[in-house]
Amino acid sequence: MRKILLFLVCAVGLANFNLRAQTFTIADTVTASVTAGSASVTIGNYITNITGTNLVLRWRAVSSNFPVDWTDSAALAICDDELCRQNGGGQIWNPSLNSGGTYTATYSANATHDSTSDFHMLLNLSSATSTGQHYMTFSITDNSGSLGGYSKTTTFLINKIPESVANVNNQETNINLYPNPAHNEVNLVYNASADVKNIAVYNIIGKVMAVYKATENNSANLNIESLPSGIYFVRLMNSHGDVVVTRKFTKQ
Repeated sequence: MRKILLFLVCAVGLANFNLRAQTFTIADTVTASVTAGSASVTIGNYITNITGTNLVLRWRAVSSNFPVDWTDSAALAICDDELCRQNGGGQIWNPSLNSGGTYTATYSANATHDSTSDFHMLLNLSSATSTGQHYMTFSITDNSGSLGGYSKTTTFLINKIPESVANVNNQETNINLYPNPAHNEVNLVYNASADVKNIAVYNIIGKVMAVYKATENNSANLNIESLPSGIYFVRLMNSHGDVVVTRKFTKQ
């Protein structure tokens, strides 16, 4: 009985610690469509400080499949609560190195613990020729050391639509998988018109490793923590059992 009580006390203490550890909120994913030839657009995202003290947040891009012409200094910028930083010299994301710089910004608190401030993307793809759906994921960490370095990721999912085929629904380009490479989970975003009902993960020799039911919100989060490291394929199947599309990813 004493061991059980000790376990319960520790579990409650751990739960309370995890509860205290969260110091800010931000959307998991922000989606936007950009028409080819359009001027600079703002993809809104916000960080809410849920504490009563100012937070120093450290952020950096951790994965992306943005085409090269989406990442030049005139095309890409990220605005935190202090500065708007353009991607000159690959400071935000360098496709050649598959990495980016690290920055900090202070997010002020208020008495009601709901102070909301900017963390948004600016995109000007008027000169870019690449189209389709692409993503960029950022890791944001509480660097103030106040409550254990709480960390969260947020993903900007952008679909650039060609002017000449703006009304054509291409299922192949409108289904996106991220991050890739992945560690513990894989996210999928797809259009309702794809009629996705089931999602299956196969290893490189064609063995089914996991099967998931698709949700009705046109996205899925696949837990792959138990999969060994390697190359895998995700197959999205419609209500008739036909394969809509196949995507490949690497589990690290």
